[in-house]
Amino acid sequence: MPAAPAHADVMSRLPVPPRDYLILFALVDGPLHGHGLLKSIEAQSGGVLFDPANLYRSLRKLDRDRLVVEVDDPGADASASRRRCYELTLLGRAVLTAEATRLARLAEAARARRLVRPEGAEG
Repeated sequence: MPAAPAHADVMSRLPVPPRDYLILFALVDGPLHGHGLLKSIEAQSGGVLFDPANLYRSLRKLDRDRLVVEVDDPGADASASRRRCYELTLLGRAVLTAEATRLARLAEAARARRLVRPEGAEG
């Protein structure tokens, strides 16, 4: 089993740009191909739309940064054309977790300053 990423390596990558965060977040439950990523990001982000060219540009950067890796499509049979699928690396998951924690702290500070309404509050 690979070693856990070093804390300093993870922290040096924060803050994560919003576009990269959305991609990493979409991959948290497992590998996805480009179209699946676009649909997941749109659904989970409240309608944020990505241009496919920008998505693949971001994925190449995340791959170079060792946060995602290209994998074979787990749902494709051998005769199907190969779709590029991506999954989080251990480092990618650690960076995503650290960024989610950082964002949660910011959201709590915004709630404390009444910039964000508590869950379920009306009006």
